[in-house]
Amino acid sequence: MNNSTLETIKIIFLLGFTLHNFEEAIWLPKWSKYAGKYQKPVESNHFIFAVFVITIFGYFVTVLNLLAGETNYIILYTYLGFIGMMGLNSIFPHLIATIVIKKYSPGLMTGLLLNLPVSVILLFHYINNGINFYYLFIAIILVGGLLSFSLKYLFRLGKMLIQFPD
Repeated sequence: MNNSTLETIKIIFLLGFTLHNFEEAIWLPKWSKYAGKYQKPVESNHFIFAVFVITIFGYFVTVLNLLAGETNYIILYTYLGFIGMMGLNSIFPHLIATIVIKKYSPGLMTGLLLNLPVSVILLFHYINNGINFYYLFIAIILVGGLLSFSLKYLFRLGKMLIQFPD
């Protein structure tokens, strides 16, 4: 795959990622009230704030990767960790939650139809071009873990920053 095609696929991933986050922002807060023990209910404004911050993070690491190319391994593996984490996000929690709860989990369709296939294309490209699989695995775990861990604090920050009168 040439550089132009690779850059185009990265831009397509951003568009899919953005649509995925819009789908979650619109429907996940209401869905969370029915998810029981699997998902603590989230307020719409606080969730939208957290999704907004994570979306900015996704754009930031993608732009850094596009500018640095494959020369900066920290940026490259952070980007690939993000890509891998978003691909896995399609399966866990979205697909698993839909099966267990028997109610559509917002983000499932955009995850399965957009994020997962584009993630797989990008990751296979890098694996086929000699990326260190062990570092890739660690990057996915670290980026996924850090973003998951940050959600609780982003919800709190959103609650502090976004307050509407009753």
